[in-house]
Amino acid sequence: MGFEDEEDPVVADDEQPWEPEPISQEAFLGPEGLSNINRAPLDRVSGVIYKRAAHIKRVRYTPLAPSPEAAPPWQGQGEAVVRWLFSEEPGTEEGILQGRCFQCLLDVALLPGAATGQQAHAGQDSILYVLEGQGRLYHRPSASSPVVARPLRRGDAVLISGDEFYSVENLDDAALLRMIVLRLG
Repeated sequence: MGFEDEEDPVVADDEQPWEPEPISQEAFLGPEGLSNINRAPLDRVSGVIYKRAAHIKRVRYTPLAPSPEAAPPWQGQGEAVVRWLFSEEPGTEEGILQGRCFQCLLDVALLPGAATGQQAHAGQDSILYVLEGQGRLYHRPSASSPVVARPLRRGDAVLISGDEFYSVENLDDAALLRMIVLRLG
């Protein structure tokens, strides 16, 4: 896992995953247009911002980007549920991604029981978004800091500062832990 020589990490939380019901597009837009739906609780420990799936609102669009002026194959239809994980778009800005630029986007699958080594990406912040599986994130701001452990479950989103040391472990012996990793410079 990358922190074998350390004391047992502090485990922050182990509750079962839960996602809120989607809110309507009308409720999201409100009378003044877009609203910052991500003012829900987030946990900030040193260089890590941790958003539980249960705290990230879901918005139901019917349809998403309707395009009624476009030819039939280009018109929207049906429903879409959107989760605004991190945003700096006007009306939804959180102020936590300002000044960062895209570096890379990765689809990472840790096999059952696998773990990454301890790592830090100087000058590159990392966003982790869990697609499937369950695991644990270990992080600390410096090599001499205590280790904090956080559960990772489907729908959780994490922003890790580029100087923060971290490791990810797949806790399942039979299933993948799959994440999208976005690096920002």
